[in-house]
Amino acid sequence: MSNKIRKLKRVKPEKKRKFSLLALAPKSDKIISVCVFLLMVIGLLMITSVAVGTVGTPAGENVIISDAAVTTALIKQIIFMGAGYLVLWFVNRFLSLRLFSVFQGLAVALYAVINALPLLFPAVNGSRAWIHLPGGLSIQPAEFVKPLMIILIAIAFMRIEDKPKKFNTIKSAFRIPIVAFIIFGIEIALQRDFGTLAIIGFIAFICFILVDMPLTRKAQKLCIFAFIGAFVGVVIVMANSNFLTELLENTPLSHIAVRIDNAKNPYNDPYGQGYQPANALYGIADSGIVGKGFGASSRKFGYLTQAESDYIFAVMIEETGIFGLGLLVLLYGLLIYRLLYYAFKTTDSSKKVILTGNCAYLFIHFALNVGGVSALIPMTGIPLLFISEGGSSLMAICATIGLSQRCISDIRRYELRK
Repeated sequence: MSNKIRKLKRVKPEKKRKFSLLALAPKSDKIISVCVFLLMVIGLLMITSVAVGTVGTPAGENVIISDAAVTTALIKQIIFMGAGYLVLWFVNRFLSLRLFSVFQGLAVALYAVINALPLLFPAVNGSRAWIHLPGGLSIQPAEFVKPLMIILIAIAFMRIEDKPKKFNTIKSAFRIPIVAFIIFGIEIALQRDFGTLAIIGFIAFICFILVDMPLTRKAQKLCIFAFIGAFVGVVIVMANSNFLTELLENTPLSHIAVRIDNAKNPYNDPYGQGYQPANALYGIADSGIVGKGFGASSRKFGYLTQAESDYIFAVMIEETGIFGLGLLVLLYGLLIYRLLYYAFKTTDSSKKVILTGNCAYLFIHFALNVGGVSALIPMTGIPLLFISEGGSSLMAICATIGLSQRCISDIRRYELRK
């Protein structure tokens, strides 16, 4: 007995963690933090490389480059990265689902007004999804609907667990997420940003079906059948895409008909509507194993007018080859793996929703962007997260990562230690 007491006395207490203003919550996953940082750095490098092409003009064998414009693009993206990290840190440190649940109705109402503002501005590439600010800056409010829907669905499951007698029907538990999805869906449809609408629908679907509760089981089965039906319908429509394109050509959605035609064969009109997708495929085909080298892409010089956003993947592959693609897949794969790891470890439904919703967020963005650039599916105008230029998409995904890291911190401190 005395030996056991001595052994217990020798056990050193756990060291107190020093508080740092910019540190994430204790026990946050370091692999996720490293992956996010590396993806941001890759994005910064690629945007700088693309900026050379968008401001440079070929002159014989040489290229005249505006150093000031490249420096401006670099500084602008560094500011976006800093803002993204601050959003990640703030959400990780201060966002509480229980506190947010008190004001969620007001938050949805206020953000519905903000999300309607892009309708007052002119369309860009067929969509009216941006609030244009002085200085060439713009905000895409619909990007922040993605983390907001994840939070709303997580709160609904949290309420069912906390107060099962009060929230004993789908209507009472999910009233706010359903109303929010309808309102935001109508607004985004009016903005003609159907790619973003599809992503929000996919994220909401994944968040809802992956938590097994007796109350939601019947509704989950109906959602799965509806999703399968919608998927089969899309496949059938795409198989008869000629009829669909003819139907859309004389409507306000004619840009979708063009994208469907380009996915079938961009070389039907390589100097017209298929100019960008055709050149994206040329760039990918020229890449090889290690690519042409950083900064050596030729397609960014006027051939890809959206090289810094929608088509940055094509420039990246042209410059870094299969090696760059492998690194990108590895970092995205590690992020999704670590999020799923904790999602299956936790017994808390709200945390499970947040972590799986983040996985769906990352995966669907990657699949739609890479599939669109490589002409496997119609182009949707979806950015490649962390890589494409744009502050709205970067801050939105950083907010979701910050919330996921907070959940992981709680799981590691309280659930896994037991």
